Amino acid sequence: MHPVLRCLAILSLVACVGCGGLIESNGPLQLHLAANEDGSLKQVTLNGQKIGNDDNSFRQFESAVAEFARNKERAEANEWTVDIDADEQLRFEFVHRAINLCAGRHDEKTGESVSRIQKVRLVIPESDSQPNAPREFLIPVQPQMDTKTKIKFFLDITLRLTADVDGSLKELQLGSLKLGNDNQTFDRLNHEILRFIVKPGNPIAKDFELTIDADMALRYQHVIQAITACSGRHHPKGWIPYLEKFKFTGIGNTNDEPDEK
Repeated sequence: MHPVLRCLAILSLVACVGCGGLIESNGPLQLHLAANEDGSLKQVTLNGQKIGNDDNSFRQFESAVAEFARNKERAEANEWTVDIDADEQLRFEFVHRAINLCAGRHDEKTGESVSRIQKVRLVIPESDSQPNAPREFLIPVQPQMDTKTKIKFFLDITLRLTADVDGSLKELQLGSLKLGNDNQTFDRLNHEILRFIVKPGNPIAKDFELTIDADMALRYQHVIQAITACSGRHHPKGWIPYLEKFKFTGIGNTNDEPDEK
């Protein structure tokens, strides 16, 4: 073998060993976050390999995302999307941190932007109560650089979820409307979203993107319940869709730190 080719082969082997075999040539990038009973992080698993539950595990994930984005052939084959699934009892801060590490960065002061991937796919366990509900939600994570004025048919509305000390839902609020925290809370949210879009299938609603602002201490299950309630409702003949686009606050901050709540 030519010396140069031999050197490149060795470097490739070292890189593969250094990342623990986490980077497949053209496969998807899949992250699983397991929780302890108290909502803390139990284990981070990247492409089937356990990599710990500390800051270093997230650094490994960030490196894998960067490598994924640099490999354009692989990224395009997977639609520039990274898959994330997490245990429902996990505190939302860990899911938010993982999503944020996938995001591009836009510095408003300098105008400079760094792109990584385009979307995160949140993979959701199947629900017995809503068997036809979506099993995944796409969250855009590209930096917001478009400053052109756009015609808006809807006002910007934020869905706010606050946490109690144990991670349970303390209050759900859609815009200025408080929806409580009882067993009917997400049914009320579903009803209000329907009122908001007027009717299912309204073509104008397809362009609306709902902003979700959730406390970091909140159990992830409540975030998923909220997104599911906004996305549509179950019907014997299938799922009736409402909203399709969602985004989280604090993603892509130039300081890389989410707001503490």
